[in-house]
Amino acid sequence: MKLTLEEISFALKSVGDLNGSEKTVVTNVQTDSRLVRQGDLFICLCGQKMDGHNFSGQASRNGAAAIVSHHPMPSSGSPVLLVEDTLRALGRLGRYWRMVKARKVIAVTGSAGKTITKEILSDILGIDYQVGKNYKNWNNQIGLPLSILKFSGDEDFWILELGINKPTDMDELGEIACPDLAVILNIGPCHLQGLGTLEGVAKSKAKILDHLQGPKKAFVCRDYALLEQELKSRPHINPVWFSCSDNPADYKVNYLKSGHYQVRDGEDSIQFKSVPGGEQYCENIGAAWAVARQSGMAPVRIIEGLEKFSFPEQRFCVGNFGSWTIIDDTYNANPLSMIRAVNSARNLAGQRNLFLVVGDMGELGHTEAKAHQDLGREISSVDCQGVFFQGKNAENVRAGLDQQTRKHFHEILNPEHFRSILDRLDYPGGVVLFKGSRNMGMERYVACFREWNSGANDPEDCDKN
Repeated sequence: MKLTLEEISFALKSVGDLNGSEKTVVTNVQTDSRLVRQGDLFICLCGQKMDGHNFSGQASRNGAAAIVSHHPMPSSGSPVLLVEDTLRALGRLGRYWRMVKARKVIAVTGSAGKTITKEILSDILGIDYQVGKNYKNWNNQIGLPLSILKFSGDEDFWILELGINKPTDMDELGEIACPDLAVILNIGPCHLQGLGTLEGVAKSKAKILDHLQGPKKAFVCRDYALLEQELKSRPHINPVWFSCSDNPADYKVNYLKSGHYQVRDGEDSIQFKSVPGGEQYCENIGAAWAVARQSGMAPVRIIEGLEKFSFPEQRFCVGNFGSWTIIDDTYNANPLSMIRAVNSARNLAGQRNLFLVVGDMGELGHTEAKAHQDLGREISSVDCQGVFFQGKNAENVRAGLDQQTRKHFHEILNPEHFRSILDRLDYPGGVVLFKGSRNMGMERYVACFREWNSGANDPEDCDKN
């Protein structure tokens, strides 16, 4: 970002005296006063625990070029830009920078796999173009505009993932991103506490289509009937379909084995080796392939991008530790991503033993008990040698397990308890998947297991073989 305070005031529709600083150039925005450096813009956001307005003095002392506030502030040395709502002001500033500087914006949404798809697409398009993308998964009303404001405007593409948990979220994010292209990966029973039903998920995700600019092109997985219905209700949208099944589509992706995939692109059938993990990544590859092809990239260049891809931290990151293979997929979990991860772990394990260290899936509302019982049934179908579960839904998962798998089920209370169980068991090695919702902190169990197995060989983190 590079804007004068005069432009920022215009974008925010703020009031306040800039005291002759109208031409001061701002290149960075902060919402944490501790991070403010000379010349930054500080926006006072109100969270559940803290109010940024209480730290405006510190921001000013650190050299803030101006303070954005939604109530009058005592004189602190920095000009104050007064707005009705600072969160909306942040979004408005992000939108302004998008409208004046972005060349092409790609929005990525779906119930599972948004970050992976963004990263794969970034690696592919990065072969031929300059690319900007959200930092990690900064995909909400705060993270999205902050990510946008870090872009220089020299990029050919901005790839933005959008995450929602309420029906109004997508409209708010869509107003900020104003995408030229939209990708809808999938829908699943996720965030039902806010979105209600699977139909509500589809309807809320599809709202991104109402914010498309220009030719209104959307890349949508045809394997979800509810998404196809949403497209039918918007005949002005130009869909490009991808599929991982037998549904008719412009691009089709199948998993073969051992990290090998097949893409059907028109009359061509193309095989290549890419990300490990198996079938669950067909949607991600299909979406990225479709966008890249429609952006003018040749298959050989797309494959080059796929070959360089490595998983982001805590997202199906595979490491070999002697006789053990650890899959760190601890960033988050919902019913769709959990079941896919379990099946991918089984596929990766092959004939080796498979162990699951998993935790509660959150934000499921009235479907919570059933979703965890369904998880138990899915676990029983993949031939697990051990299941370790943390959370209030342990009994629901146990209820879904068959009698044989139930013999190997362990409820764990904390990492110390997990360690004590490991010490009593005689497992020669195998593949271990760690996964749960963010609030479960399942990465603690990864650290515990690594310490328990510290006598093994040095890890090869995020191994792509």
